[in-house]
Amino acid sequence: MSKTQQMIKCFYHFKMISAFRLKPIGQALGYLFYLSLLLMIPVLTSMILTTLNGPEGTLGEIMKGVSSGVFIIVFTPFIYLATSFLLLCIVSLLAGINLIYGKMTRRRINYKQQWNICCYAITGPTIIFVLLEALSMTTSAFIWLYFPACLVLTLLSTSKVPQ
Repeated sequence: MSKTQQMIKCFYHFKMISAFRLKPIGQALGYLFYLSLLLMIPVLTSMILTTLNGPEGTLGEIMKGVSSGVFIIVFTPFIYLATSFLLLCIVSLLAGINLIYGKMTRRRINYKQQWNICCYAITGPTIIFVLLEALSMTTSAFIWLYFPACLVLTLLSTSKVPQ
């Protein structure tokens, strides 16, 4: 199954997410980096459109646009790495919380499997949050809703793990 097919399944199929727990950790990390790469598309598009739609006319404004474009090109890898690191931290935190839930519900699941489940479960809220951010439709309330949404999807996926 390709990473794109996995991503589509992660939006609605909790039992499939719980089955992904058996994949090697390298595939889950690869999926997380793939997700980070896809998240960069709306961010870069928004940054480029902001740069191109600036006021035109004078030579100073044109040079400012060129320097903004160079800034975007130079710092894109750093933005990608920061996004990947942030997603890794979120997944690790969710896996720790989810491990407690797994022990309370007496599921036979370890941290590596929890980490894989969390890696795939954050797909939906992450993509929705980034798209809303790129369309400038976000408020600070969305940031407070993102983590609970990821947690709920992770717990729903863990509840599909057989006891």
